[in-house]
Amino acid sequence: RKTPKRDPAVLRAAVAAMKSGTSLRAASSIFEIPRSTLLLHRRNNESIIPDDPETPEVDINNVEISPIGYKTVFTQDQESVLEQFLKVANDHFGLTSKQARSLAYQYVKHINVVAPFSWHRDEMAGLEWFRSFKARHPKLNLTKPEGTNSDAMNVAEFFTNYFSVVKAE
Repeated sequence: RKTPKRDPAVLRAAVAAMKSGTSLRAASSIFEIPRSTLLLHRRNNESIIPDDPETPEVDINNVEISPIGYKTVFTQDQESVLEQFLKVANDHFGLTSKQARSLAYQYVKHINVVAPFSWHRDEMAGLEWFRSFKARHPKLNLTKPEGTNSDAMNVAEFFTNYFSVVKAE
């Protein structure tokens, strides 16, 4: 079922009104937004409190309205860093999808991001997440690793160096 897109300005005003003391039910009828929608956005803004306790007005600009869609594990910036990392690793060594998913999990641990339980259980990103990641980043093209007669170029050293460069940014 499709839900209608709501004007973010109206949602911000409704959440700000609730934070300023208007009840959920009253805000729902005033702004003509379902209570469940307002409840979701109010929970996303729990940390907002009025600046001055005497005048409980909340600045509308401080209210965050989450985008419609699924929550992602990484931000767009983090995904672009991961994409670059996977491209470099793939160019040097070749990666299977399992190795790429494992590297995504290691990146989650490295930057301390909340990930689904299954990632921690399996110690790799989920298959569905990886499919979606590849769809979001069509330029990422994984190739099968090929045997070389070089001394495997110390893979651990490569990743340590790469993480130190990413951390420095």
